[in-house]
Amino acid sequence: MRRTLLIILSMCVFYPQVLNASEVPQSKQEPPMAVVVSASKREQPIEKVSRFVTVIPREEIERSGAVYVIDLLRLVPGVTVTQSGPSGRTSSVFMRGTNSNHTLVMVDGVEINSPTTGAAELADWTVDAVDRIEILRGPQSVLYGSKALGGLINIITKSGQKPGLHGNAGFEYGTYETFKESGGLEGKWDRFSFAGSGGRLDTEGPGENDGFQNTEATGHAQWAVTENSNLDTSFHYYNSLAGIEDGGFSPDPNAWNKAREQMVNTAYTASLTEWWEQKIRYSFFHDMLFSNDPADPGTAQLEFPFKLDTDRHTGEWQSNFFLGDWDILTVGYEFKHEASNNKAFDRIFRTHGWYVQNELTLWENWTVVGGVRIDRNSFYHTVASPLVSSGYWIEKTQTKLKASFGRGFRAPSFNELFYPNFGNPSLSPEDNWGWDAGFEQFFWEKKASFSAAYFHNSIKDLIQTVNVGNFVFEAQNVARATTQGVELESKISPCKGLNLRIGYTYLDAVDRSTEKRLIRRPWHSGKAGMSYDWWRFHANMDWIFVGMREDRTGAAARPPREKNSGYTRLDAFLGFDVNQYLELYGRVENLTHEHYQEVLGFQNQSTRFVVGVKGKF
Repeated sequence: MRRTLLIILSMCVFYPQVLNASEVPQSKQEPPMAVVVSASKREQPIEKVSRFVTVIPREEIERSGAVYVIDLLRLVPGVTVTQSGPSGRTSSVFMRGTNSNHTLVMVDGVEINSPTTGAAELADWTVDAVDRIEILRGPQSVLYGSKALGGLINIITKSGQKPGLHGNAGFEYGTYETFKESGGLEGKWDRFSFAGSGGRLDTEGPGENDGFQNTEATGHAQWAVTENSNLDTSFHYYNSLAGIEDGGFSPDPNAWNKAREQMVNTAYTASLTEWWEQKIRYSFFHDMLFSNDPADPGTAQLEFPFKLDTDRHTGEWQSNFFLGDWDILTVGYEFKHEASNNKAFDRIFRTHGWYVQNELTLWENWTVVGGVRIDRNSFYHTVASPLVSSGYWIEKTQTKLKASFGRGFRAPSFNELFYPNFGNPSLSPEDNWGWDAGFEQFFWEKKASFSAAYFHNSIKDLIQTVNVGNFVFEAQNVARATTQGVELESKISPCKGLNLRIGYTYLDAVDRSTEKRLIRRPWHSGKAGMSYDWWRFHANMDWIFVGMREDRTGAAARPPREKNSGYTRLDAFLGFDVNQYLELYGRVENLTHEHYQEVLGFQNQSTRFVVGVKGKF
């Protein structure tokens, strides 16, 4: 501990403005954080949000040197990320112990969860076009409907911020013959702004069939049509190819997955009066996954192609009524049309959702939010999702108290309802009643903070695969689960250019139908990080710890449980600004050469070194 303090103090010598609590004037403001989030389907200051939320802004993304979105999510309290091997392999995000298909993932307001599996695949998503990431923990179905049972991840892409035309380009090379090229343009003139980027990543991977290729393109434009109206449109496209060597199950030298996603979103917002704002939105999402396992050389194995192809159209109308400075009423209607274009089953899924939410601010420091949503679908009929949350700001002690209670649900996916010899059209939605409570404490004019939260989820009607006889399997609502735990996080900026952060999550996740722990959920996990800017250098280090958890491996229909050992991982980034237009950098992933498996049977890659260059004009 003494050595750590000496290191921190020596770093602060270059910037002697070390915080002194006795010299800081008393603030008369509410928690002064400038970042805004979309927790209420409209932008608002983060200090106004009465739920537990983490925001990763662009500055932190660039400082981290991360390539993939999932690497940033690993650093968020209450979030567990697993990946079945190296880059491009299937990934899962477990929020507060809930299943991977219990987290709704959106990009610029567009849902990207697969209609066939219910989960969002984030293994292919790079951070090149990301402006910020918002992670809302706890049930969020009151505004977002199905799949927000455990929480919400909202990815917002970059839009033009600086006047004039600007561009950037980058190249990097690393271990396993990894090449990455990227570039972008952005501009802003009067009422119009835009940003567009594209990139390509190729790697051979550490094994015989671990290659990965990814092509990605993103665009985001905004046009202030009048002084009181705005048109916002965005698109995203990626096309990836990943080799699949099935690890501990059955190594395969020539199996592969091809994935493609296309997303378009258009939203028109108009302020009809000072107190009435309306928003109309349309989005389209296309998801295609094609897997193939050709016959191995010298064998009589049959080729096994597999394809899932789905579309989702979404239309939404929303009105915000600003009833004075103390009351905001939000009402809306959402319609979803989902279609499965598969030979095995060709189905259509239509959902109507109506929601209302009221946000009251009492005595300028107490926020109370209440709302309810009604969703109706021809397969699961009607589901009501209420939510109430509250936040109370104590000016004298610089403390924010928070609590929420609500319901989240997940509708059965296409596969669970209709897949041949497995689907069950009589399934009910999975249901969760969850609550949390905690506080945020600020110090030294908000240069330091500490937050703590306790959460509890009671989930029923979980859908599982059941053997109904003669090795015939069917999806059924047969399980219950409870997840509860504690999230702790602290951030501090002791001097100019230096930022320290630490976090810890305790998770108790139990399947109540068997009284055994849910697989791949660790009891303990944590993080520690540091970033430092000095002269032209930018340094960042992130250390994560994931404790022991249980998992299953093997080819049996229900293999026995095994213990998966805990692990640590250390990533480091160092950048140097040659001038205002050129940056050189290096990145090391898994610096300590840890051998670990996030999913039992699939070895994650060991130490990787990357060097790169970025230019801008």
